[in-house]
Amino acid sequence: MFDQLSDVNPLKIGGQKEVFSAVHSTFGAVVYKKIKPNADAVERTKREVRAASLIKSQFVPKIYAHNCDEDNPSFLWLIEERISGSTLRELLKEGRIFNINEIVNFLKSMLAITIETEKNNLVHRDIKPDNIILNDEGEFWLLDYGIARHLDLESITDSNSPFGAFTVGYASSEQFRNLKKEIDIRSDLFSIGIVSYEMIKGENFYISGTGMDVMKILKKLENSSIPPLLISGDTQFQLSAFIKMLGDHRRTRRPRSAKEALEILSTIIDTLKLN
Repeated sequence: MFDQLSDVNPLKIGGQKEVFSAVHSTFGAVVYKKIKPNADAVERTKREVRAASLIKSQFVPKIYAHNCDEDNPSFLWLIEERISGSTLRELLKEGRIFNINEIVNFLKSMLAITIETEKNNLVHRDIKPDNIILNDEGEFWLLDYGIARHLDLESITDSNSPFGAFTVGYASSEQFRNLKKEIDIRSDLFSIGIVSYEMIKGENFYISGTGMDVMKILKKLENSSIPPLLISGDTQFQLSAFIKMLGDHRRTRRPRSAKEALEILSTIIDTLKLN
């Protein structure tokens, strides 16, 4: 397999994983991931492959090849479709503020993907700007199901741990607190709301003003929700209310499913002044 790769360049090196861009003789532009094997890494990588095979979305990269079925490999590897474009993190660092059309397209794409995620008893658990790419055609892609929760499989995360698998500032309080029985697709809807807010305001509401102090972020997360937004073209403030609903710190105030969230968004679109 490796003799079919050329133009291999590092994208991210560190920890348990090395990530490279490359060109494959059959698949074209790819991402090559190399993972050091340990008990968690092997199982998480297998689950990442499983998630990618289950989700039928044009905006989730395909996994072309892997060695997860080998016994005792010296390292794990994946070859994945490479998307040409920039991550939201890169664009936000450049100072990019997104307009109402882009926000609506983002929400439509993420909710459509999340419907597929929910259908397959999955929760992504890591929706954040680093894992979202805006491609050259203006389409939003969701990457990296590496810490996805498979609701029909035994959990990898220790149930006795006070904290679950999460990214600070984007994870809901139930995910942060490792409340496994409460983690469902509403945790992903929360993250979508938080990312939408950041795309409009240029900052993460929960991280802002905390100095990245994890306990301060958790306290803010458990006691406050994102404030209303002023969005050009949102003349009746319905898009603002929708984003606030997605990002509500109270799980029961969010839409009950990704399908319901998309249906609510569909009723709002006619009230917006889109360019």
